[in-house]
Amino acid sequence: MKNYLGIAKYYAQKCLFDKYAIPKIKYEKISKTLLKKYLPEKPIVIDCGAHDGADSVELAKILKGEIHSFEPVNNLFSRLKTNTHNFPNIYCYEIALSNKNGSQDFYISEGRSDASSSLLMPKAHLDDHPDTFFKTKITVKTLTLDYWAEINKIEKVDLLWLDMQGFELNMLEVSEKILAKVSVIHTEVSTKETFVGVAQYAEYREFLENKGFNVVLEAIPVGWDMGNVLFVRK
Repeated sequence: MKNYLGIAKYYAQKCLFDKYAIPKIKYEKISKTLLKKYLPEKPIVIDCGAHDGADSVELAKILKGEIHSFEPVNNLFSRLKTNTHNFPNIYCYEIALSNKNGSQDFYISEGRSDASSSLLMPKAHLDDHPDTFFKTKITVKTLTLDYWAEINKIEKVDLLWLDMQGFELNMLEVSEKILAKVSVIHTEVSTKETFVGVAQYAEYREFLENKGFNVVLEAIPVGWDMGNVLFVRK
């Protein structure tokens, strides 16, 4: 009986969080339902660091918009395509959004997590997560957000959903045209030098505030090396 009650409680809590944003924050997660408050109907969304597409699928269901999902690692991209193939409003790209067009080294995470790969070389991440390791480095195709938007004839993006393992600010610094029209940014942030040269939260926050955004919610558990923050244009 206890097991059944526990399962029922888990799904009840999941439903409240996913559908009604109760609570608004759960550990490092911010309820996607809250995004609807700040976005137009059927927004244009960038999911950068899409991994296997779990966030893309949830965003497509909740927002009913146009989701553009970026994942440069081939085996993860295959999973992304498989998991999103029933959603005609999700478009997948086997590239990394970056601060330059061309190609760059990409450090692959393995072991406990295959979701920590980055354009930056791992540093404190190795000590904080010793069961996740980076033995492989590959070369991936990269585009800037502005150039990608230009070649795909996309004039505006409403939401940036960013999970780039520390490279978010690097990418945004060269995305002036699109960033100027973005309404909402949900982004991972770093509280220490998890990867070499990573911009830590204070610097990242100052940059976005100077670009016209306010912090709406912070989901950064005490003692964690990373978390998520929701920024909305003033």
